[in-house]
Amino acid sequence: MKATICPKEIEVKHSIRPDVNREFLTVQCPNGWDDVKKISNKVLTYDGRKFVYCSWNSDRNVANFFAFLSGESVKVATIN
Repeated sequence: MKATICPKEIEVKHSIRPDVNREFLTVQCPNGWDDVKKISNKVLTYDGRKFVYCSWNSDRNVANFFAFLSGESVKVATIN
């Protein structure tokens, strides 16, 4: 049997914060800022919703992305 690598997929942890009307995706970045800078300008799609970069935690080496719980669309543009 063979396995293939999904080239445009990354592992994330999903969490919800109703108190701030946001849900978050957390991405492990074991190489610190070197990993974060590769994804900080990207938009992640999770369960049909778009998440944008909002922060990183250098102590835990994770990057955070968010979307609004209210269904309000995160503002993004497409690069041609």
